[in-house]
Amino acid sequence: MSRRNSVAWCIGLLLIAGAVVMALCVKVPPKDDLGAKRFAAGSDTSGAQAQDIESSNHPVVVGFVGDLAVKGTKRNDGSVIPFVIGDALTLEAEALNATEYRWTLNGEVLKEKGQEWSVRKDREYEVVAAGELRFSVQVRGADPAAVSQPKETTLKTEPLYIESFEKSIVHDGDRSLTGEEFTVEVQMAEPIAADLDFYKFRYSVNDVPQKHPEDEQEWTSETDFTYKFPTPGQYSFKVEVRRATEKAAEKVAVLAEIITVADAVLLSFDAYPEKVAALGATVNLDVFPESLFGMSECRFGVKKMGAADFEWVLEEDGASWGAAERDWLPKEPGNYIVRAEVREAGKEEADDFREMLYTVMAGEF
Repeated sequence: MSRRNSVAWCIGLLLIAGAVVMALCVKVPPKDDLGAKRFAAGSDTSGAQAQDIESSNHPVVVGFVGDLAVKGTKRNDGSVIPFVIGDALTLEAEALNATEYRWTLNGEVLKEKGQEWSVRKDREYEVVAAGELRFSVQVRGADPAAVSQPKETTLKTEPLYIESFEKSIVHDGDRSLTGEEFTVEVQMAEPIAADLDFYKFRYSVNDVPQKHPEDEQEWTSETDFTYKFPTPGQYSFKVEVRRATEKAAEKVAVLAEIITVADAVLLSFDAYPEKVAALGATVNLDVFPESLFGMSECRFGVKKMGAADFEWVLEEDGASWGAAERDWLPKEPGNYIVRAEVREAGKEEADDFREMLYTVMAGEF
């Protein structure tokens, strides 16, 4: 063998030996690990937290606006009154990435031209029944499969709503003379569907239903009622309201004031200084009387809290009955009841009275 062949033979042996050593150094994984777990069929991922990832252009309902946001009719003073039967509502919502809308009421679809989905954003709805209404809206985008979660809201409706029941502005105070006429007025929340005969009213005086003077019917479409006081006494007023389609009253309102009726009345009662005076100060008492024949007489009495009888403040001539103004000089400090009475001239008893609480304090204040 030549020297050149011997060198080649030795180099070959060295290369084979190196390959064997490298093979022995490589770690062989266990048999169970030969497959990549992330791609293994049927791998267990129950411990991983699944998260719904919503793309930025997915359709979504942000919230309700307009009638469904206010949930009633907003007045000029900022107050909100409930929707009533006959009101027409506009159903609106703010949405993102929406091309079509689907509205439901109490689970029933509100279709637009016979279709559940419509490019029209809002819906119109007339209240036809009182109770709780549950509105829901969904939107979808250009891809019909991309549908938002439903957004829901509820609102409560009433059959009708009495905004006010008050005496006419021509009446000042809670007093009236025998034989005078007295007018009460009712104001309703008027829905779009209302007409002149939409509501019926029944007025009662001292809980006795009255026939309306305009049509001689207990149930009338008139929103005001005039009553002539036949005798002295205390009078209360009530109104019952129903829709013309109903038989029984659906709402009731009572006049806030009880009206005192007499042949002579006190329209006001004032004192100066007001409410409190120092011992030694003169208190001026003043009333505004009204009577059938303009011949009224007044008297003023005072008593300490807990005392049995009034002490009458006398006129200069010693009479207790007289003018509508009197000066009272308290003799002791304390809390007093001050009373004013009025009667038609010639009567023995008072027709009407008013009282106030008054404090007299010792020393200066």
